[in-house]
Amino acid sequence: MHRIKLILIASVLIFFQQTIYAEQPYSWPASVFPTKQPLGKVKTITETAYTMNDSLERRLKYTLILRYNREGQLESEEYYNIDGSPANRIDYRYEDGYLVLKTQSHPDIINPDREIYRLSKDGRILEAEKIFSKGNYGWKFRNSYNNLGQIVLTSKYDRYWKWQLVYSRMFEYDERGFLISTEGFGMKSELLWRDEHKYDEEGLCVESAKYNPDGEIVVRIINEYNEKGFYVRREFFDKDEESYAVYTYGWVYDEEGNWIEKIVGRECIGDDIEYLIPDSMISRRIEYYE
Repeated sequence: MHRIKLILIASVLIFFQQTIYAEQPYSWPASVFPTKQPLGKVKTITETAYTMNDSLERRLKYTLILRYNREGQLESEEYYNIDGSPANRIDYRYEDGYLVLKTQSHPDIINPDREIYRLSKDGRILEAEKIFSKGNYGWKFRNSYNNLGQIVLTSKYDRYWKWQLVYSRMFEYDERGFLISTEGFGMKSELLWRDEHKYDEEGLCVESAKYNPDGEIVVRIINEYNEKGFYVRREFFDKDEESYAVYTYGWVYDEEGNWIEKIVGRECIGDDIEYLIPDSMISRRIEYYE
């Protein structure tokens, strides 16, 4: 019999004193903020997401079911609308333990979109190819790696531009192997932006910054974590180094150490007082293999 961890909705105020990581407002590389692999022999994770108002009232945003095989690989993501009807679905196929195919389907579309991956012998993605539901090609990504197996260049070629190079991204690492900067380039090899990242002794990214082509800062983010490596707090600064947004995060965990509830709050400053406004909440039900 499968063990099912049911999520109990506890007091919202308690969660603000715990920790959490949140969705990224900017598209940082996955190697900087990787998705945490669930602990234990997880079979399914059912996520229910809510938005929240100042009165702590919840409004359903979406439901997501993640399904894993016994090897711990994610097999599918199933999204459902507010009324419970199916929405997007993503399926993953593996060969010899490596991802080779990703398909995305929708109830209103007969054939799914496909992403086909061409791999090296050690499983590194050399090329990713997008084929849309009507069978027409969309784009290709080609990746290059250094001797340590770290990606150093990814290049995008687009069918609508007659397979010309339309975008590229370069990656730089420190001596510990952490990604410390990325640069994006356009069709004419012009610099579009630059990201920089700093880490603590545990390898957690404590500061990130994005710059425009002129080297002017666009946004800087300061991150704080708990002992499990999840966000406690994130503060956003604009080009003038003025703080314009602060988010506090809260976690609840199950016996396996997987998070089963998270809540996000926005810090606000009023007349001689600082207070939190609830922002969003996700509850999880986790089913494990025996």
